[in-house]
Amino acid sequence: MKRSAKTFFSGITAVCLLLTGCGGHDFSKAREYLAEEYNIVLADPIPKVILDCDMSYLGDDAMCLSILAQADKLGLIDLLGVTITGGNHFVAYGTNSALVQLEQIGREDIPVYMGTDIPLNGVRDLTEQEKIVGSIENWGAMYHFDEYVEPKDYHALGSLYERKWGYSETAAEDLGAVDFMLEQVFRYPREVTILSVGAATNIAMACERDPSFAPQTAGIVYMGTVIEGRGSFTPYADFNCFYDADAYAVCLGSDFPAQMVISHDASKTAVMDKAVFDLLDGKKDTETAAFWLENQYSQYRRDPKYKQSCPDAIAAVCFLNPDVIASGKMLSLEVNTDVASPYYGQVTSSEEDGEIQVVLGVDADLYWNFATDLLCEMTERSEQDYSYYAASNGL
Repeated sequence: MKRSAKTFFSGITAVCLLLTGCGGHDFSKAREYLAEEYNIVLADPIPKVILDCDMSYLGDDAMCLSILAQADKLGLIDLLGVTITGGNHFVAYGTNSALVQLEQIGREDIPVYMGTDIPLNGVRDLTEQEKIVGSIENWGAMYHFDEYVEPKDYHALGSLYERKWGYSETAAEDLGAVDFMLEQVFRYPREVTILSVGAATNIAMACERDPSFAPQTAGIVYMGTVIEGRGSFTPYADFNCFYDADAYAVCLGSDFPAQMVISHDASKTAVMDKAVFDLLDGKKDTETAAFWLENQYSQYRRDPKYKQSCPDAIAAVCFLNPDVIASGKMLSLEVNTDVASPYYGQVTSSEEDGEIQVVLGVDADLYWNFATDLLCEMTERSEQDYSYYAASNGL
């Protein structure tokens, strides 16, 4: 059964009711609860997903991966694989961190594919760029190109090695990220959705290599852009667009059947705070919930007012449960690709001929109740919800 753009936007994921979930275990009760509680449509075929990300440890990419891996486990989606792009860190670093965290949550079966660190038009001169856009504290991987680590050396990270996490026991796939995307999309025409939560370089390369790639996907969901107000990285741009504006321009201009953009405006409406971890702690224990509680809960207990932005996870949640979307617009978008301009990476928008769904805000209560129910494999409603814990913590 093929899905139209209208179906994609009104219910961006159609979920298949499987007899069994990951590993042969029966997750039907959890799946049926999520479907009934959150108005998720159970339909055939099961949505296939590729996550393209610039992974780090315990960040928003990691939460996005945890949510998708759990949805895969329950049989809500088929997570075909994770592709790594440059951005926050080099591909080598992102590859090892993705593999390590998949091992931590017991999902070594999800394959990881290495992409590229190099933007479409090459690495920019940061000294010259900073003269144009002003001082920036964190350039991500761009700042470290003088100590560059090739993707294949993800188990030889040098100064980027983190002793706490070590090296993964599992290995990345030999097939490159772009080849993997092309292979899967043409194997499952109009069934694969791309979730892009890093620089869009890998996806743009797939679009350029074969113009029929984008039309043969089910659609694409991006985390990036700033629509209203000041940029989140430079005064005008967010990090993903600034890392490779040309890649974003290629993707936004390609013939994806449907495009959804989670703007950084939306990230202000769903942050990780103590109420989120109180919910995880109060619900059913799972490997994934335990991973986050063991590694993150203590800092929220020490400082109940501590909050952490978690934008990448919004792409996963909006894909799985479109009802969390509280505000948005159908827009046409254009990216500034002039590296000599202080506006490089800025996205301008217009409602005229708008065909891209741009998410500007989510319902935090619904968002975190759903996300924690999913992560904890709940089969019934919890006695407490996000608003209860938020009120308890004075948030």
